[in-house]
Amino acid sequence: MARAMNDKSRLLSEEALTKYRIELLVKGTVVIGPQMLFTQDELAKIDQLQTEIPEEEVREGDAGDSHNVFVKRVRVDPPGRAPSDVSGAAPGQIMELLERKDRSFALRKILGATSDYVIRRCQTHRMPPGSFVGIHLDAASDPDFEYAVIVQLARDFEGGEFVVYPSGYEHQVFRPPFGAVLVTTCKLRHEVKPVLSGERRSLVYFCSKRSGANRRIIENSTAGV
Repeated sequence: MARAMNDKSRLLSEEALTKYRIELLVKGTVVIGPQMLFTQDELAKIDQLQTEIPEEEVREGDAGDSHNVFVKRVRVDPPGRAPSDVSGAAPGQIMELLERKDRSFALRKILGATSDYVIRRCQTHRMPPGSFVGIHLDAASDPDFEYAVIVQLARDFEGGEFVVYPSGYEHQVFRPPFGAVLVTTCKLRHEVKPVLSGERRSLVYFCSKRSGANRRIIENSTAGV
């Protein structure tokens, strides 16, 4: 894996990886600039592949939090079961791209891990005007979720800011540009403000050191967002 970082797949320098790692440690959230973890060709491929996946409207999250967002499932992580890719060729191809060794290596360095993280859940979000994601905690979906990775797939929209509420600190507002990647700990409450115009689209995946069954126990299981 280290060898993969020494050819064309050297996505980020050691200096950049360290910088992002420190910022993530201090703030709990970091934005990695465009074309550092994903090229424009890769973003275009993800965007094309996701068109082949069925879409559903989600109005309520796993903890009863209020949402208004359109979701396409790539990998699911239902309570009591291990993660699994949704059927069809497109989800598998998206996951193969995300789990490429050089990208996993760079992300592992930013997260400060000594071994690879497992992507437990992955999906795309489409948010036309009026859409929003209410304040929630990702760990409500799976207690083993550690980090969320959000890849920005859209250019022209207003609103839709990603807002994080750290304990004991003022809230942080992020507006990642097209192609940027936002990484945040799943231990912080956050939301996506309503989209005002255009369409906000992103790929979201959740990382964990644990690969077994989802240990969340609820009375009425839902896929959530």
